[in-house]
Amino acid sequence: MKNSNKHRVMKSLTKPLGPSFRKSILVASMLALSSPSAFATALGLTDVYQMALNHDAKLAQADSLYKADSQGVESARAALLPQIQADGSYFVTDSSIDSADVNARDLSLTLNQSLYQHSSWARYEQAKYVSDAALATFKNAEQDLILRVSQSYFDVLLAQTSLELSKTKEAADYTQYQTAQASEELGLSSRVDVLQAKSSYDLSKSETINAENNLDVALEALAKITGQSMSQLKNSGLKALLPTVALPKISLALNALEKQAEMQNLSVQQAQAQLATASEEIEVQRSGYWPTVALQAKYSDSAYSDYHSAYAAQFNDSNKTSVGVTVSMPLYSGGGTNSEVKAAKFKSVAAQQSLRDAQESARLSVRTQVLNIERGEQLILALKEAVKSNDAFLESAEEGYKVGLKSLLEVLTARTNQTNAHKNLIEALHNQVINRLKLEASLGNLTVEDLQVFEPLLQTVQK
Repeated sequence: MKNSNKHRVMKSLTKPLGPSFRKSILVASMLALSSPSAFATALGLTDVYQMALNHDAKLAQADSLYKADSQGVESARAALLPQIQADGSYFVTDSSIDSADVNARDLSLTLNQSLYQHSSWARYEQAKYVSDAALATFKNAEQDLILRVSQSYFDVLLAQTSLELSKTKEAADYTQYQTAQASEELGLSSRVDVLQAKSSYDLSKSETINAENNLDVALEALAKITGQSMSQLKNSGLKALLPTVALPKISLALNALEKQAEMQNLSVQQAQAQLATASEEIEVQRSGYWPTVALQAKYSDSAYSDYHSAYAAQFNDSNKTSVGVTVSMPLYSGGGTNSEVKAAKFKSVAAQQSLRDAQESARLSVRTQVLNIERGEQLILALKEAVKSNDAFLESAEEGYKVGLKSLLEVLTARTNQTNAHKNLIEALHNQVINRLKLEASLGNLTVEDLQVFEPLLQTVQK
């Protein structure tokens, strides 16, 4: 009787933890999003971006600065248009001399039109380039928001998946620890096995705590961008485990991409506009050498009242119209104009170097992202194979431990490696999406449509 019971206990204790740990991981990932409310309210990448678009302070700041700089064009144009001014005065003179007592009223309307002023035209052209630079800065802020939203979104997904994997591993390690304790009591395993199982379980608990903290931090970062707390996101984690998942193909012709970046990269466009602005500043300062020509037309009307009749001849009402052209030619300004022109030229040289640096940085960014994408594709393929091989090895280790061919340490190590392989695969897929978006940003082409390309990869998991 005792032998029979012992046989049943041995069979129970040496039974593997499941058909495979891979299935346990899939089940754990599904449980995270299996409730009806989860997939009913789950937000996709573009949904979160629209929320951030209406809330993000950095984008709102860039928008206001762009609008402010755009007004500079209207301000500069105003100097080229007619300036009309109306003046009026009314004086009452009360003197001890009767001939000086009089009430005088003067009205005038003056029109000034610049015919030639080199600085006004140069500042008008300069204001256009300032507006162009502000537009490039604003578009850069839009791209930055897309990247920040995407990074935060995938950080949350990765943290959620890591937490589920950690919980699953912790549960499996706890079961293994209990099994080792029971086996030791029956004399079927050594104290070393118990300590190994306890060590693995304790580490799993600490990893779960760390994963919970990482998820909370990631959610807070996403809430800061969107202005709203959220926990239900469309999840790509489960789909990433499948060998059939592949990102959309894109062209990675490096030479063509580098040339495109040199022209369309927003930092390059901003630097080009700043160089044009600096060049126009030279013309603004050179205006100190040139004459100014202006047209002036004036109409005035004067009237007098309450004066002594004996002096009526002195106070006749009158009106007059005058039209003329004024010319002003600077002759000497103490060398100030020459110094200001030289300073503007040096600033233009600095702007040229800034443009060169922006172009080199754009090319480097493209090359970097192309390398990241190419290596990322290879990494994903390798990690998919690693997931399959580690799944198979864990199942084999569990079976081997059951018949005494594998040690408990080998099982625990296989489970750790298998969990890490799943995490690494999901992280690699997420990084690949971010690298794709960064490449588009380097080319100056990143828009919300690029987010929509990756929406099919995101899905809510239902029972």
